[in-house]
Amino acid sequence: MGLGNPVVEEFERALAAGQQVEHAVAVSTGTAAVHLALHALDVGPGDEVIVPAHTFIGSASPVTYLGARPVFADVTPDTHCLDPDSVKSLLTERTKAIVVVHINGVAADMSALSALAADAGVPLVEDMAQALGTAIGGRPVGGFGDLACVSLFEQKVITSGGEGGAVLTDNPVYAERVRRLRSHGEGPIEGRPGLIWAHEVGYNHRLTAVQAAIGLSQHSRLDEMVDARRRNAGYLSERLADVEGLELPVEPENTVHAFWKYVVRAVPGHGRPPAAEIAATLRSRGVPVLLRYPFPLHKQPAFAEHRSMSLPVAERLSQELLALPSHPGLMEQHLDHIADEVRRAFSE
Repeated sequence: MGLGNPVVEEFERALAAGQQVEHAVAVSTGTAAVHLALHALDVGPGDEVIVPAHTFIGSASPVTYLGARPVFADVTPDTHCLDPDSVKSLLTERTKAIVVVHINGVAADMSALSALAADAGVPLVEDMAQALGTAIGGRPVGGFGDLACVSLFEQKVITSGGEGGAVLTDNPVYAERVRRLRSHGEGPIEGRPGLIWAHEVGYNHRLTAVQAAIGLSQHSRLDEMVDARRRNAGYLSERLADVEGLELPVEPENTVHAFWKYVVRAVPGHGRPPAAEIAATLRSRGVPVLLRYPFPLHKQPAFAEHRSMSLPVAERLSQELLALPSHPGLMEQHLDHIADEVRRAFSE
């Protein structure tokens, strides 16, 4: 059951083909995609969903929309993605799903996480809001879990004109459920052609035809834009490789990093100022750098009940990570300015 709009359906086919999955269901936002994916898995009151603490709140808030409880896991110090060992320690009989985020465009350890999920009999949801263009073993992310969630927000790798998203899956039952839920729970009435009614209470999480048309145009340039990001990241890495106290992004073996963000670590010590001070210095010199997730989710007021948790890697990274620009619009002179100012900030 589709929306009946040929532009939306064409965009869905393009997304599905590009990510090598059977079904793509276009929705209004990336957060809506996570919401609908978890709803399709029947997540509800009494359930727990494991989510990384080092991510955007939209990976976790849909858990609470459904009355379930987010359980925050730690991340790895190199990729900043979900740590399989932390996940294993948090699995219980109440675990209804695991949300794995391919953060910044780097691929999570899907081999270990998929094995964990399979052993526990728990569905795996890939949050690939930041990872269109990311691949593992030559295969795009999005087809390793039971469902995957795409964001098409204006700042992402590609956009559908400000907001937008999609749910990806190889499972036709999940795809049909998401299609119904995104449009008020409505669907055809068996034996009464042309008539629909609400089979269940759903949402208005539809993507418009105008947004889909923009998304189609952007999607046709996905490879070009990811290549540009990777070139920019490579250029920065060459220029910054010898800067003492600066840890560069990693690209795990046999993966492709889409570099939605070029995230570096300011290693503490040797009298260097903290990352927040370095970021302020860089901004004053015309480099639009940001601290990367300076507040782990379990330390934020919205999730106050989790504040006593100790997730040491996520907590440490919150004080040390800087996101530098890597978007396709950057020219060599921009990259040189960024590299020069970073080198200067770390040597002062």
